[in-house]
Amino acid sequence: MEQLLAVRDDDRSEPELAGAHSHVASCEACQGELDRLHQRTARLRALPTMAPARNHFPAVRTRWQWERNQRRIRMVSGMFTAAAAALLLSLVGRDLMNPPRLDAEQQLQTAIDASQQLEATLHAWDPAQRVVDGRTARLVVVIEDRIAQVDGRLQDAARLEHAERVQRQVELWRERVGLMNALVDVHVTQVSNVDL
Repeated sequence: MEQLLAVRDDDRSEPELAGAHSHVASCEACQGELDRLHQRTARLRALPTMAPARNHFPAVRTRWQWERNQRRIRMVSGMFTAAAAALLLSLVGRDLMNPPRLDAEQQLQTAIDASQQLEATLHAWDPAQRVVDGRTARLVVVIEDRIAQVDGRLQDAARLEHAERVQRQVELWRERVGLMNALVDVHVTQVSNVDL
C-alpha cells in the first residue's frame, strides 16, 4: 500500500519506489488498485468543505453577562427591600404588634355593631324564603338556639355592677358575633351549593 501511495504521488526518491513504478506499469491488479486510490482521492476532494458555523460565543457570553447582572440587580434590590422592611418594622412594628387597647365600652360597642351588621346581612339574604335541606335546617336551629341562650345571658348580665357588667357583656356579644357569623356562613354556603 505504501508503494502504491508513492506511485500515486510520483515519488521516486528510493530505488524500491522506482521499481514499484515499473511494476505498476506492467501489473493490471496493481493498476486497478491505483485507479481505485485515485477515485477515492477524487471523491474526497469533491466533498464540500466544512466551514465552521458562525461563532455564537460572543452572543452567548453577552447574554450570560446580562443574566448575571440581572441576578445581581435582583439580589441587591431584594437586600434593599429587606433592609427597608426591617427598618419600617422596627419603626412602626411596635405599634402594630401592640395596638392601643380599646376600653371596655368601645369593645362592647364594636361587638354590638358587628352583630347588627351580621343580622342585617342575614335579613338581606331572607333565609326564611329559601329552601334548605334537613342537615342545614338542623344546623340553623342549633345555632339559633345558642344565639337565644347568649341573648338570655346578656339579659342576666344587665343586672351586674357596671365594671363587671361591661366586661361580661363584651364576652357575650363577641360570642354572639361568632354565632351570627356561623349562621350567615351556613346560609351562604347553602345558597352556593344550591346554585351549583
